[in-house]
This record gives sequence, structure tokens and C-alpha cells, in this order.
Amino acid sequence: MMYHAVSAPASLGTRNATAPISASARRVRAVRAAVSEPPPTSPSASPFVPRWNLSRAPLGPGVEPAPGTWVPTDQTIDDWRSIYRNTTLSTTDGNAPRTISSARVTGVIPHELTGTLFRNGPGLLEVYGKKLNQFFDGDGLIYSIAFEAGALTFKHNFVGTKGFTEERAAQKMLYKGAFAIGNPKGDAFYNPFDFDVKNVANTGVVDWAGELYALWEGGKPHKMDPVSLRTEGEADVVLGQALEVPQMAAHYRVIDAADPADKRLVAFSIEAQNSFMQPNRCCFYEWDVDGKQAARQTFGVPDATFGFFHDCLVTENWYMLVQNPTALDPQKLLTEYMFAKCALAQVIAFQDGKSALLHMLPRTEKARAIGQQAIPLANQFFFHHVNAFEPAGCNDASQVVFDSAPWKFMDFGMNLDMVTPAFWDGGSRVEYTRFDVNVARGTSKQESLSNRVMEFPQVNHRFTGQAYRYVYSAGAAVKDDVKWGPNQCLVKFDTSPEVGVKAEEQTYYFGERSFVQEPIFCARPGAVAEDDGWVLLVVNDAGEDLSRLHIFDAADIAAGPVATVELEDHLPPGLHGYWSNAVHK
Repeated sequence: MMYHAVSAPASLGTRNATAPISASARRVRAVRAAVSEPPPTSPSASPFVPRWNLSRAPLGPGVEPAPGTWVPTDQTIDDWRSIYRNTTLSTTDGNAPRTISSARVTGVIPHELTGTLFRNGPGLLEVYGKKLNQFFDGDGLIYSIAFEAGALTFKHNFVGTKGFTEERAAQKMLYKGAFAIGNPKGDAFYNPFDFDVKNVANTGVVDWAGELYALWEGGKPHKMDPVSLRTEGEADVVLGQALEVPQMAAHYRVIDAADPADKRLVAFSIEAQNSFMQPNRCCFYEWDVDGKQAARQTFGVPDATFGFFHDCLVTENWYMLVQNPTALDPQKLLTEYMFAKCALAQVIAFQDGKSALLHMLPRTEKARAIGQQAIPLANQFFFHHVNAFEPAGCNDASQVVFDSAPWKFMDFGMNLDMVTPAFWDGGSRVEYTRFDVNVARGTSKQESLSNRVMEFPQVNHRFTGQAYRYVYSAGAAVKDDVKWGPNQCLVKFDTSPEVGVKAEEQTYYFGERSFVQEPIFCARPGAVAEDDGWVLLVVNDAGEDLSRLHIFDAADIAAGPVATVELEDHLPPGLHGYWSNAVHK
């Protein structure tokens, strides 16, 4: 279950993916890349930098390798694995603000960039001597970087879940994660009938109307103080709305707007296990800019147990969920899990040949006139969606276009120890894909918009649920129908809202030993153009054992970062983040 994906080059420095790049443009970009990188730190300063075993020097940042000239090697895997280790940040109260020295900044932080970047992800990949080979089991680490007039303030705290708190007190591992095999305590007793797993609160984060939540879809959200990042506890009530079921998904949708009255936070819960002979309960929640309930709608979703609903979509008239083609594997449960030979997550198996299901859930009266629908999709697995909209000329809610990043298949047994170069040769690719849905007829067609493997897509929230043009994602240094690799590029896709077109691309390559986390788009105050703003992302440099925050002009990412911040601590690859316009320092 590897979130890391891939990318390679197309148009480097222009908006036209097929346009040639002049020699002078290449020279300008090479110079820009050189001055944008902070001075290198000697690898000898860190024992975590893998030995470089190739006969040539590592490829540097800027223009990615030409097609057909580079593929992942054992060196790539050594570097990639090296960044999946415990953070160097304290596991105790880390809320004391730390000013980031200007000496750590290369370039200029835009003064208009005012607000707070929140990030969530696994902060511990080893718990009291026991290593986790699946990073999804790591305890949630929230950190924030506040921006104000070019100055930066850093804070962090681990999410104070029940499991994290009790393990800190006991000074040993007590709880198993969804991907743990056997008894994590290490003693002889193994209870296969204990299906409870640790709420690691390590996936999503959202700051809305002064309330901060750490999210993990397997359990309740954890409310935190947005300033101190201290945990206030598990939440049964979120922004005044009681949860319909005792969990809330890690993903949500933000609808931004020029008029604050039109801004919305949209989130959902869905019952993991339905009652006998009943559909799985599902609820969509909407909050206005002040955190007041704007809408709340409940639905019954039939046969949705084990459907792994990770993300959602929203349009003017519809809420949308995709049910994955996964199901309980009784044989694996009885012959492997019961004898501590596989993790609990592994008994939820991807079913070859089974359709995914698109659940269209009415948001408005116009959609209710059509009714709730379950529309078959091709056999594939969905983590993250891009956006959805109702096409121009459709005024009756009968048609929807949605864009997503489906995986070809999913193996929940995949972990850090199992990856080889062959993993990135064919296999479970992730491509930017468009779905043309006729809701009234219950049909769907899909087409890949690019053969660049990508993950962690982000759009300008002003265009949530509307026709849009730009997507920012992590991607790789290989653009090919078969070959791919880990996330080493920032990618900007430029796509017409019409069905049947291909995406054009801009990319920025961070170098052979660097690995990209999720990009976050931040609109410029008062912006009108869709790409008027900045893209923020953290990149792990395995060759120097450094974590860096890069800031790009969203209109021209190929030009390289306008500013780069060398962070003091090791920040293992996170999952998701959130940009808040409020300054929390």
C-alpha cells in the first residue's frame, strides 16, 4: 500500500507539454535550480545517509532525466527507505514556538503568503525498539509552520491518542496497528479475536473556524488546540455536529468562495459495519465559514462493509463516494490471521474482476428528483480524488465529470521491506483519470489524462465542485506507459474541462535522492486567476538527510522554488496537510 508514486517530464518551462525548450531556457533553469538549493550539508554529518553505490554522481534538481535514460535502482530503494524512520522531534510537549532563522531560507518568502501550514503523518516508525514496516501504523505527528510578513514559526506535537499516551507511560509497545502481524507486545499470548486496532490519528488535518482536528478514518477524530497543538481528546462532536457513527473520514472537501457566506467545509462518516439486514449508515456534514451547521444529510449505502471509503467529492447537486472492490477474505482470516501470519488489514482483499461502485448521493432537490444511484466502475482501487463538476449545459444534475487517481490494483500486504525495482515496472500504477458519468442512466466511461504516475492531487479550493483547469500533485521522474518510480517531481497538470482531452504538464524535478510529499496550494489574497498563488511542499533529501520546505509560484513551477527553507529536524514522509489563512503561532 505505497502512497508514493511517480513522474517524468513533458513540458518543462512552458504550458505546452509538446513545445521544445530552448538552450537558453535550459541554462536559465539550471542557474535558477542552482541558486534555489540551500548550501549542501556534508552527508558524513548523518549516519542515516545511505552509501552511494552507483558509478556516476547523483542526478541533481531542475530538469528531470530524459525519457528512457533513468529507472529506479536498488540505490533508489535504499535512499527511499532511509527517510522512513522516527522523527528527531521530541515526543513530549513540543508546542513551544520556534522561529525559523532567516539563515535557513534561500530566496525570498512572499510577504503576501500569510497563514499556517499544517501537516499530519506518521512520526514514529519504531516504537521502543519494534520497527514498523508499514508506515500507515505510525503515530500521528502534527506540525505547523506559521507565515507572517516573511517570518516563519515552527511548532509540533504528537496526537495524544489513547494508544500513544499509554505506550509513552508504559515505555513499550502495547497496541497493534491495522498492518501489524501477531502480538506487538512481544509476549507469547496472541488473541486473534481482538479486532481493535490503534487509532493512530496520522492521516488528515483540518483547521476550521478556530478548531483543529487530526483525522484517521478508522476511528474518531482528535480535537487539538490550533495554537499549542495539544490534544483535547477524541471527538464525538465536530464543530457542533454530533457524528452519525463513531468515526469521520480522513478526507473532506473545502469550498472556497469570494463571498464568505458561500464557503463550506464538507466531510463524511460511513459505518464500518452495518446492522443486520440494514445498509451502512452514511452522513455528509457541511459547515459554514463560522463553523455553524450549513447542512447534514444521512443516507443508507447497501453492502458497503469493507468498501474502504477514503475520500469524497462534491458538486453543486451531488455528494460522491467510491466503494472499492474489496471484501473480507475468509480463507486468509482463518488460515493466516488467526495464526498470526498476516495483519488484520490483509484480510480485506482486493477482488479481481469486481466492479468499484460510484455512489451518487443527492445534495439538492434537483438531485433527489433523480435519486440515489450506485454506478459500476472498472476494477481498480481509489485512494484520492481530484475534483468533480457538472458539465456546461447540464442543468438537471443528470451528468457529472469526476477526476481521480485510481490504482490499477491494491495489495494491503505491501510494505517497506518488500519493495524492489520490479515494483515500479508495470504493477499498480496510479494515473490521473477522468470519468464521464451519466447519472440518470447509471453509466460511466473513463480515460487516462496522462501516463505520468501521480499521487496526492490538489486543486484551488475556489474551484471545488466546478469546472477547473489545474492540478498540483507529487509525481515521478519517469513518464512511460509501463515504467514508473517514487515521487520525485512536483507536477502541474493543465486540463481542459471537456471530456476526451489529454492533460498538459509542467514539472520540477528535485533530484535523484529526493522524495516529494503532498503539495498544498495557497491562493494569493484577492486572486482571480486559478493558478495565482503558491504551492508549498516538504521534500526529503536522502543524500543529505534533510527535510526542506519549498515554495513555488503556482503559475510557473518549472522555474523552480521562489524560496526554500531548510528545516532543523527529520520529518518522515507525511500524508496530508492543510493551509489555513489564520496565523497560529
